[in-house]
Amino acid sequence: MGHRDFKRSDRVAAQMRRTLATAIHQDLPDEDTSFIAISDVEVTRDLSIATVYINTLDPSQEKLALETLRLNEKQLRRIMASQLNSRKVPELRFKYDASLEYGRKLEDLIQQARATDPNLPDDES
Repeated sequence: MGHRDFKRSDRVAAQMRRTLATAIHQDLPDEDTSFIAISDVEVTRDLSIATVYINTLDPSQEKLALETLRLNEKQLRRIMASQLNSRKVPELRFKYDASLEYGRKLEDLIQQARATDPNLPDDES
């Protein structure tokens, strides 16, 4: 039976991700949210908490993005409640997802290393 629960929280997470992405950009008219992207949503098995991982085009906007979302959590949950066919709407926890950024930094470092060290092999197999 545990297996079915897991599937359900996955399904809810996927649905929340779509709904939230739309809600953030269309249903918060007083906020500029154009720079906020949702990279992932993880929902606990009992559907009580949803961790929403966000990303911003510019890392310096991280704090602003998180504050904006936290201020609007009630409104977002209200929208979720109307969209999710679930009795329970998870509590939203917003976290900044730095993984994309790390990936970009790593790329840059590799490029720099290649540029400064002529002995590093170019990607030839």
